[in-house]
Amino acid sequence: MKILITGVNGQVGHELMRALTDHKLIGLTRKDCDLNNLDQIKQVIDQHRPDLIINPAAYTKVDQAGDEPELAFKINRDAPKVMAEKACEYHIPFIHLSTDYVFDGEKKEAYVETDPTNPLGVYGQSKLAGEEMIQEVGGRIYIFRASWVYSNIGHNFFLTIKRFSQEREELKVVSDQIGVPTSNQFIARQIQQVIPQLNENNVGIYHLVPDGSCSWYEFAQEIIGQTNPQFNLKNLYKIQTHEFPTKTKRPKNSVLNNAKIKQIFNLELHTWDNELEKLIDEA
Repeated sequence: MKILITGVNGQVGHELMRALTDHKLIGLTRKDCDLNNLDQIKQVIDQHRPDLIINPAAYTKVDQAGDEPELAFKINRDAPKVMAEKACEYHIPFIHLSTDYVFDGEKKEAYVETDPTNPLGVYGQSKLAGEEMIQEVGGRIYIFRASWVYSNIGHNFFLTIKRFSQEREELKVVSDQIGVPTSNQFIARQIQQVIPQLNENNVGIYHLVPDGSCSWYEFAQEIIGQTNPQFNLKNLYKIQTHEFPTKTKRPKNSVLNNAKIKQIFNLELHTWDNELEKLIDEA
């Protein structure tokens, strides 16, 4: 199968290029295909005529999005719409990666795919607009929402905590926001399992996260415990969200329920801490 993958310098795109080597891969960087240039997206898809399009690329700067709303919406809404239209034109499936930030975090339980959305900032609004545009286009579309994505590359919470635990004697981490840490390896492995099963009867939105949930504080505890046993965990302090103000409000509850994707695609998923261990072992 010929698979076109966007954003291959990003966390998920990079890992998809490693995981899907049984297929013929067309990996696109921003240089190859600027998602800000809608005509270029069309030309690249027409040129390669893939059998499947996967779009992990996105504008992901949560706090900066408020200063650059036009750019965020162009990349997170307009670009995916063009990809969905092209996928429809060629009668091929389109997998689009979305986010837990489409929710406001006020729900007490884990979010299911049909829960009402209510993003708190421009980033979440632009990602939700992308989902809506894709669904409007229709065809063989798959929206996979992930949360708290981390990896061994780029900028992410895992690498930051790992570095800080080696540079500092004390760390303070927010303990009143909960979610599901999701490694890029986990996402790529599950997409690998899903691809052969794609058909007209299983299109739609899915939550693609491991089992379990934790706070940022518990995630940091686990990262340090597995990567830097020299750090004294008594010096890892819990703080509340209001003590660590950010430009954009984050959802307090980002936990996504993964029951649907497990059932429809017959996936056996492990817990988030098990997935963290795998990522550390493979580094």
